[in-house]
Amino acid sequence: MSGGVAELGSAWQPVLSGGGAIRRAAWVARGTAWSLAGILLGLMLAVTWAATETSEFAAVYEGRILPGAVIGGVDVGGATPADAVAAVEASVVTQLDRRIELVHASRRWATSPRELGATSDATAAVAAAMAATHVATWTDLARMRFTGATLDFERDVTVVQDGAGARRMVAGLAAELDRPASDAAMDHSSGWVTFTPDQQGVAVAVDATGDDLVAALSDGREEVAVRLLPFAPAVTMAEFDQVLLLRQQEHKLYLYRDGEITHEWLVATGTGSYPTPTGEFEVELKRYLPTWVNPDPQGWGADLPASIGPGAGNPLGLRALNWSGGGAIRFHGTQAIGSLGQSASHGCVRMANADVIELYDLVDVGARIISIDA
Repeated sequence: MSGGVAELGSAWQPVLSGGGAIRRAAWVARGTAWSLAGILLGLMLAVTWAATETSEFAAVYEGRILPGAVIGGVDVGGATPADAVAAVEASVVTQLDRRIELVHASRRWATSPRELGATSDATAAVAAAMAATHVATWTDLARMRFTGATLDFERDVTVVQDGAGARRMVAGLAAELDRPASDAAMDHSSGWVTFTPDQQGVAVAVDATGDDLVAALSDGREEVAVRLLPFAPAVTMAEFDQVLLLRQQEHKLYLYRDGEITHEWLVATGTGSYPTPTGEFEVELKRYLPTWVNPDPQGWGADLPASIGPGAGNPLGLRALNWSGGGAIRFHGTQAIGSLGQSASHGCVRMANADVIELYDLVDVGARIISIDA
């Protein structure tokens, strides 16, 4: 029997061993399932935490520029658009408000780029940074939260202007500085000759000066010269560099050089029957050792020859200077110096020979002659 029982026990051993293996496999399966469940739960918790952290990160930057945005050297990450614009504007305030002077002679007119309408593009640059913020994805936000990644946005800020303000300022200077040219003038209404000098006209070169000022807004220049265009008068004092004034009642001839009396001579003028003309004339012809031609062979010259050549007996003396438009009127020399200071000629102006030679050497053809009854 014992042998039988032993044999029976031995026969049941495989059955018992097989059941244990099954049980062990079941326990292993349960452990694996629990492990997987734990892992999944951990992952779910991690994802939830990461999502929460990313959401909180996004909430912090709601309406603000994400980290890593630099405009004109200013870090605007985390700033609202308004604060970002203010910060960037502050970085260019020196450039906008720097002093620029327009200069002419000793006069100066100060302005600045801001006064001339210049502005910065800070608002546009900040708007671009906000646009880059808005297109950032959830993944981008998560990477910024957990890895320190940034927006990687960088832009320069520039001062912009259209030049209209600069040209308006220059046009205003033109209204102040432009001066028309004025002609020289001569007046003898007082019995003496007075002169009004000519004046050169000037006009501001508005386009050229405006271009220079616009360029200075960006190239850093502190001074801009006002460019002027000169305008010459039609009549200058050169027209009156030699003026002869004959004061007939005084029997004096005066020479004005460059507006001042430099010489005077005693002369004889025409008689009542043969007056010396009054008005304005010019020296038309200068005659050296002139030949006298009888101007009135049928009248007062009836007893005189048709002409007398140069020499001591010549009625015109040693020099003669013909008047324009005065017929036979001229300044000429005479040996009859006793007639000087009187009305004694037939219309011409007599001078001592030494004086007429001096006059001849001093004046040119074209010299002005003013003859007045004074």
